[in-house]
Amino acid sequence: MLKSAEQFDAAIIGGGVIGCSIAWRLAQAGMRVAVIERGDIGREASHAAGGMLAPLAEADAANDFFHLAVASRAMYADFARELKEASGIDIEYRTEGTLYLSLTEEDDEELDHRWQWQHAAGLNVKRLNAGGVRKLEPLLNERLRWALKFPDDHQVNNRQLTVALHSAAQKAGVKFRTQLAADRIITENRRAMGVRTVRGEIRSKIVIIAAGSWSSWLKEDGENSRPAFQTEPVRGQMLSVEMPQPPISHVIYSRRSYLIPRLGGFLIAGSTSERVGDDKRVTAGGVASIIERASEVLPCFREAAIQETWAGLRPGSPDDLPILGADPHTSGLIYATGHYRNGILLTPVTAKAISELVLKGESSVNLSAFGVERFAHHQCAG
Repeated sequence: MLKSAEQFDAAIIGGGVIGCSIAWRLAQAGMRVAVIERGDIGREASHAAGGMLAPLAEADAANDFFHLAVASRAMYADFARELKEASGIDIEYRTEGTLYLSLTEEDDEELDHRWQWQHAAGLNVKRLNAGGVRKLEPLLNERLRWALKFPDDHQVNNRQLTVALHSAAQKAGVKFRTQLAADRIITENRRAMGVRTVRGEIRSKIVIIAAGSWSSWLKEDGENSRPAFQTEPVRGQMLSVEMPQPPISHVIYSRRSYLIPRLGGFLIAGSTSERVGDDKRVTAGGVASIIERASEVLPCFREAAIQETWAGLRPGSPDDLPILGADPHTSGLIYATGHYRNGILLTPVTAKAISELVLKGESSVNLSAFGVERFAHHQCAG
């Protein structure tokens, strides 16, 4: 049984890659840290993700979010090495790069826009004709028109990342409390003092909300409503198939699908984007749409044997941007949530930013665009 009032320096609600990475960094600095997870560690969005580190492939403009994503991507090589040293687990950081294909005239327009602004900004993007692309990946659709290559857009195995972060955090002294739902944030005089759970209180001077889609369920003492921001679950269905021969080596994007090669001899295809509440079921329609769109890119995909199907809930925010930083009204309450489709990509920079905020009172990462105060109706603690 959980003790009635365990004492820690920091309590983190949520045991996905975001919560585990922050816990690891804080424990490395000597803090006593508890992670409170309603289920099993890393079994929600972190487990269901694709592991793509592709800010250039997905960016329409060089805004604050783009700069945050690029900064996090740049940290990944060192992050992967440090994590392997700490955990003994290889997160399969792969650097073959990403290809974004044009298959139609509409694709031409979007890719040309991306090429124009990124090339003008001096970013590492290359324009390849159809022949050049097929030399890299000979199994792609013969209707391929051209493609952009992003050499610096990489990938990791997100499931290995989750296991590695959990292990590294445990070895650093983090205490994990699983199958334990957080009920309320304990506050006194507008200061966070811990977390109330169904099995008692966990007292701490710092409370970090990293609970993904469930972040806005949490209330503060004296509050009759949830926080003004709402994290909304967005279901993404995915599947994996046996790797075709010759094997795919790059991450492949089109406007309708993506393919991710994995070292274990399989190919991941995704994904749907569905606002269906907390329903994580895999549907026939979802699988059929993924297969249809993947086959537009890779015709032999239809003949590949399915290995696994799954679905996860991405934590969307009202503006689809992460919610990062201190609560302006409740001292000691910090947010690290709402990462939507980019939790894996943003793990290193989020861990850095939030741990610095806790340890130093400020972060070297500019979080001004991602603060909770941007939601106008945020309520003060009572």
